[in-house]
Amino acid sequence: MQIDKVNITDCIVVVGLVAALIMTIFYNLNELSMSIASGLLGYIGGNIKTAATKKEDQK
Repeated sequence: MQIDKVNITDCIVVVGLVAALIMTIFYNLNELSMSIASGLLGYIGGNIKTAATKKEDQK
């Protein structure tokens, strides 16, 4: 079992988006929170797909 390296840039982006999402929920900004949530899911999904593609290319 091999543990992959953690990408610092991705972690900073995810933490920032989650913090913004929590703040928008706290301040009851529904439209903005939906936009941030969809952006967060898209960003994470895109990174997972890219990482899987890179692993397949290395094999």
